[in-house]
Amino acid sequence: MPERDWTEKQGQYLAFIYNYSVIHGEPPSEVDMRRFFRVTPPTIHQMVLRLEEKGLISRVPREARTIQVLVAPEDLPVLRDRRRKMAKKTVSKAPIYQVKVTLDESKPPIWRRLLVPSDVTLEKLHYIIQVAMGWTNSHLHQFIVDGIYFGEPHPDYDDYVRMHDERRIRLNGVTTKIGYKFTYEYDFGDSWKHTLLVEKIVEPEPGQQYPVCLTGKRACPPEDVGGVWGYEEFLEAIGDPDHPEHEEYLEWVGGEFDPEEFDLEETNTILRKLR
Repeated sequence: MPERDWTEKQGQYLAFIYNYSVIHGEPPSEVDMRRFFRVTPPTIHQMVLRLEEKGLISRVPREARTIQVLVAPEDLPVLRDRRRKMAKKTVSKAPIYQVKVTLDESKPPIWRRLLVPSDVTLEKLHYIIQVAMGWTNSHLHQFIVDGIYFGEPHPDYDDYVRMHDERRIRLNGVTTKIGYKFTYEYDFGDSWKHTLLVEKIVEPEPGQQYPVCLTGKRACPPEDVGGVWGYEEFLEAIGDPDHPEHEEYLEWVGGEFDPEEFDLEETNTILRKLR
């Protein structure tokens, strides 16, 4: 058994996985964990990876309901009832930016139209984009604003770029102008660049929770597919039963993939749970 080396939050995830498995006779999926902890898919996925890295769980990658807790049950903490600790959300009175997020070079375009409080930090905007687009927050990212870089500061960046802390600047510190554009890049290997366009600036509507996705088109590409060009090759292969890599790609993506699918309701359900 691994040593008792985990944070309070990690302990709660371990306790949930164990209790769910006992009650339901099978491990939870990441969707089950998301519903209980009321956080985003990227947050859940990163937690699972962290627990696996620490040797606290085992799992089969890309297969649902395979997580096994490697900690003795008597060492696990008591699972708390999160419903008793739900805090009231503070309603921001800041102006609302209507922002269109478009995945560069995607043909036909993959995009989302969002309403975002103007006082969100770029760190929070990163999570909003991850949810809205459908990414899993499995790679590094950065914002590029007039040649200035914002992201998660790390010593490795110092050799080639000055990375400003995205937690210290808000969206209205980037711009207050309609029509302004800047860049969000995700996964420096695949280099998924998104153009963010401020289309409107409006007052918040009473009773409306933000952020919210108004509309969008097309599915997010699979993670690690190889960027725009790799995604084109992927779509060509899964769309042609005679393609030599047809079966291999279908198995890799989980059996099926609809490039036209975008679930607006599901997206907004997850956005509402962002904290």
